[in-house]
This record gives sequence, C-alpha cells and structure tokens, in this order.
Amino acid sequence: MIRILNIVSFLLVIGLSVLIYDVKYRIQEQEAEITRIEREIRAEEDAIRVLRAEYSYLTQAERLQQLAERHLGLAPLHASQIATFDELPLPPHGDELYGPSGQQVLNGYAGSIPSAGVQ
Repeated sequence: MIRILNIVSFLLVIGLSVLIYDVKYRIQEQEAEITRIEREIRAEEDAIRVLRAEYSYLTQAERLQQLAERHLGLAPLHASQIATFDELPLPPHGDELYGPSGQQVLNGYAGSIPSAGVQ
C-alpha cells in the first residue's frame, strides 16, 4: 500500500512540475508581449507629442499671416468694397423663392406661399 502511495505521489509531483514549468514559460511569453506593447505605446505617445508640437507650430497666427502675405497676394478690405443692401441686385425669379438651380426650394406645407399680398 505504501509502495503504491509513493508511486502515485511521485507521478503527481512530476505532473505538477511539468504543469508549473509550462505555466512559467507561458507567463514569460505574456510578460514579453506586455513589454513589447508598452514599448509600442510609448513610441506612439512620443509620435503624438511630436505631431502636436508640429501642429502648434504650423497653426501659429503669425506664421499663417506671413504665408498668406507671401503666397496669396491679398490686400486689406477697403470701405468702398462693402455694398449696402440697396446696392444688391434683386433675384431673377421675382416674388417666389428659388434655389441655385432654379428649382423651387419650399415643399409641402411650406411650399404653399400665398401669392396675394406678397410684394
């Protein structure tokens, strides 16, 4: 009886040793994967910081103003360029409301514009 108990205990110890060995190497593989992912995260965070700094530089008002003056050739707006509402031309379709392609914009209940009394 003691002999069988010793053999079973020995086999149990060997089985548990193999199981622990397998778990140990799985854990090491997972830790290596975690380390790799953390390294990638740090690299991406560094790239994001660089891109934010670059965006901040590229959108500076003074820099954009210099680029606009250099490449667009725009001039400041003069008061004579501003029109009043009386100077604007009337729409070509008279009293009805039309869209850019000449089609009537209003549909449904809103499309029933009373023609009497509209000037």
